[in-house]
Amino acid sequence: MAFSSGHKELSVRLRHPLFLSLLSLFIWSPAFATEPAPSREALARLDGYALALTDTDQFSGVVLVAHQGTVVFEKAYGLRDENTEDANTLATRFNLASAGKMFTAVAVLQLVAEKKLSLDSSVGSVLRDYPNPEFAKVTVRQLLTHTAGAGDIDLFGVEHAGNRDRVISTADMLALHGARAPAFTPGSQQVYGNFGHVVLGRMVEVLSGMDYERYVTERIFKPSGMINTAFVNCTETGAGDAVGYVAVDGKRVRNCASLPRRGFPAGGQVSTADDMLRFVKALQSGKLLPPDLFAQAITPQREFMGLGFFATGYGPGYPERDFRWGHGGSADGICTDIRSYPVTGETLIVLSNRDPPACFGVANLLHKTWKP
Repeated sequence: MAFSSGHKELSVRLRHPLFLSLLSLFIWSPAFATEPAPSREALARLDGYALALTDTDQFSGVVLVAHQGTVVFEKAYGLRDENTEDANTLATRFNLASAGKMFTAVAVLQLVAEKKLSLDSSVGSVLRDYPNPEFAKVTVRQLLTHTAGAGDIDLFGVEHAGNRDRVISTADMLALHGARAPAFTPGSQQVYGNFGHVVLGRMVEVLSGMDYERYVTERIFKPSGMINTAFVNCTETGAGDAVGYVAVDGKRVRNCASLPRRGFPAGGQVSTADDMLRFVKALQSGKLLPPDLFAQAITPQREFMGLGFFATGYGPGYPERDFRWGHGGSADGICTDIRSYPVTGETLIVLSNRDPPACFGVANLLHKTWKP
């Protein structure tokens, strides 16, 4: 089990300069959203759906809906820990799984904006001692779009507990698979994985002179006002943090038995729904990235990916209102979905401490069923 998420063939017009210009306008000005806020009836239907999933032990977590940056619905469901009577609250922190990859994408793009890096810079141009010479030729763009052939990382699953005990730093993680060649000719395929973001995280460290956690905390969390988002050890979660579980040998145990010990460049940080909305708004307002670069980042580059962000719901047969950007995540006892629809002004954030796919159904429902 690895952090994962999981489109359609790229529509050429989405990469046209006119599209980028219009998308930038949607990002910057909520006035360009063409639809009113979801109705009370639509939000009640969403609430009822989440409650039904909770009652059947398929969902527990927090659901937040914002329209043009203003929260119009926010509610907690189910238990923070299935072995206690503690309920989830709006202040509960959840493991983000792969949704945390967006932090690495922003860090890399900040360095691009500062001209310390380009999208076509190779791994070897930054990590000059990278062990595998073929992988050293892989570009930042290929890593961000999952077209590098980077593969996964052996930190997931009960069988890799030994790796989790000894592989601690980003440099350690890179060394775990640094000798591995690309799984295919870079750029020829798109296969989602986690190791590529470890490489990107190490590049951030080398170029910034800060370790990955400090960079993300100082350059992303603090400017966004994300005071409840952090890197924590799985076994040391606080009293207000959600707990996930996994079945091992027929018993339900903490999902620490199958997950990386701590958040890392491929995800796994902990956050609240409110903080993730702050992150979305910081991106939309230009606090974290220049608007033209952010518009490029959430424009489909290949199939379901922009530059480190999901960019999906487009192409033949899709209404313009369906285009969205963000990122989801799933792992044992974790399901997350952060998505924003530029045309309608909706942002949906669903954080859960239950196995996928229930959180994705909750995130899908409002947009699919309500049209003004």
